[in-house]
Amino acid sequence: MTAPRRTPPSGTADVWVVDVTSPRFLSTAESSLPSERDRLRASALASTEAGQRLLARRAGLRLILAQYVTAEAAELRIVTAPGGKPVLLPGPAFSLAYSGSVLAVAVSGSPSVGVDVERRRDVPRASAIARRWFSEEESRALSEVAEPEQNEAFLRLWTAKEALAKRHGAGLRLMKGAGADAGGALDVAAAVSDRCLAYFDAGADYVAAVTLSAPIENVVVLTPPEELWIT
Repeated sequence: MTAPRRTPPSGTADVWVVDVTSPRFLSTAESSLPSERDRLRASALASTEAGQRLLARRAGLRLILAQYVTAEAAELRIVTAPGGKPVLLPGPAFSLAYSGSVLAVAVSGSPSVGVDVERRRDVPRASAIARRWFSEEESRALSEVAEPEQNEAFLRLWTAKEALAKRHGAGLRLMKGAGADAGGALDVAAAVSDRCLAYFDAGADYVAAVTLSAPIENVVVLTPPEELWIT
């Protein structure tokens, strides 16, 4: 066993931004770190490349989380809580998201954390999607944004809500009907006002947000050194 290399306090989010196209990162797919269940899931995907990326994400997550505990990456116990939230036992709260060529892993000393990242892209049905998934007030505000800026406004709101839903451990089930049924859990404006949500830089082509169950004092964006992926 090795001593933890990092110990983020409550109010701090370490966010690891990973380039999933890195050859050395992809090589972790061939390590012993992915579980047999991971390998079965990878083999069911439509392409070998998609399967390799899934296995690399699973291995990479373990290598990142091993920076925070006194156990080796292969020894980590990661379980799925009711609602689908992954939990490290024992260990700090964490959350992960991926889009395009970016994987984001957030780790915090706060009781719970959520992260999301979305590739910037056109969203042709942004207003219709907002009416389905957002509160009436949020949907109305989005419809009033001029067309050139509407994609960005939608993606920022969607990313923030996804991060909040992950923090609460319920994913899109909580996002559906959020205005009436979620008790304000996905109220982005309130989370920003309470300093529990912040956007961070995951690259020019991405929108990314992280949220904690406590006011955010600091967001530390980390780029893993290539040496981290040597297994």
